Amino acid sequence: MVLEEIRQWNQRGEPLYSHHVRKKFQELLAAGIRYFGSWRGAVEQTGIQYSDVRKYQHWCKDRIVMQIQELFKLGVDLSFRAMMLSKYNGMVYAAIRPKHFGSWRTALAAAGLAPDEIYRYRSWDEDSILNEIRQLSQQGMDLSSKTMDESANPLIATARRRFGNWGTAVEKAGLDYSAIRRRRRWSSEKIVEGIRELRSKGVQLRSGEVRKQAPALFAAACKPRFFGSWSKALAAATRESLTATA
Repeated sequence: MVLEEIRQWNQRGEPLYSHHVRKKFQELLAAGIRYFGSWRGAVEQTGIQYSDVRKYQHWCKDRIVMQIQELFKLGVDLSFRAMMLSKYNGMVYAAIRPKHFGSWRTALAAAGLAPDEIYRYRSWDEDSILNEIRQLSQQGMDLSSKTMDESANPLIATARRRFGNWGTAVEKAGLDYSAIRRRRRWSSEKIVEGIRELRSKGVQLRSGEVRKQAPALFAAACKPRFFGSWSKALAAATRESLTATA
C-alpha cells in the first residue's frame, strides 16, 4: 500500500521529497520509514531515483522553460515518454506539478514549442525528415538553422538527432546549405515588404496564420531590434501603405 501510494503521488506530479510528504501526509512518511528503513528507501523501491526527487524541489517555471528551450536546440527528444526515461526526468516531475505547469504539454507550450509537432516528429525516420525539408524549401521557407530555431520548429531538433547537425540534414535533402546560410538578412524595411507580399497573396495577417505561413518573417518582426511584436509590425506596414497611397 505504501509503494502504491507513492506511485500515485508521482503520477499526480506531487513532490516526493520528505519535507513535503511530512507536511501533507505524515502517516505515509512514517509507514515508508517503518517498512523500508528510510523514506529514500521507500521511494527507490518503486523505481524512482531519489536524487531526482530531491532535485526537482529547486525548479521554478523560468528554469524549466530555459531548460526545455536548451534541450530543444540540442535536438533532444522532448516527448513525455522519452523525457521520463532520460536523466532530465527530475525537471519533468517539477514541470507537471500543479504549482508549475500542471502537464508536460503546457510546459512545452510555455517554452514556445508546439506539443503536437513535438510528438509528430518524434517517430519520423530519415526519409520523412528529408522529404519535409524539401517540402519546406519548395514553400520558400528560410531553412537556416538560426531561423528554424527561432520559429521553434521541432523538425530541426529531430534532424539534429538523426543526422548530427542541421546542415548535414539539409545537404542530405539535396540542398546547398552554404547558399541557404547566405540568404538575405532581415531589416525593418524587408519585414514591411514581406507583410505587403503576404497581403497581396491574400494571406490572413493574424499572428497564428502568419506563424504557419511565414515563420521566418514572423520571428524577425517580433525581435526587439525591429518591431518587438507582430501587431506593431503590422501597424507599421499599414502606416507605410497609407502614406504611399496618400
